[in-house]
Amino acid sequence: MMDDKNRIGFLFTVVGCVAGVVSAFMTGTVPMPLIIAISAGFCYVSAYFAPFFKVDVEAYGGKNKLLRSVVFGFIQGWLVLWFLVYEAFGLYA
Repeated sequence: MMDDKNRIGFLFTVVGCVAGVVSAFMTGTVPMPLIIAISAGFCYVSAYFAPFFKVDVEAYGGKNKLLRSVVFGFIQGWLVLWFLVYEAFGLYA
């Protein structure tokens, strides 16, 4: 069984991966600032799903502190999947 810290890190990394795939397919058709805003929205909204994964948000000091502690896991998943999907499907052409 995973503890809260691992569980929440995994949640945000997976959400970042999903946002990366969505961002890869939007690249070229949607302006880049809007893609970044949508991805940031994915990160922000996923904080509301933390209680469904039995994570005590108040133990982290609230939603804002939780987001600050997991943002790098989100960005990692987002950028890696964005790049891989963008290159693998040849979306640059």
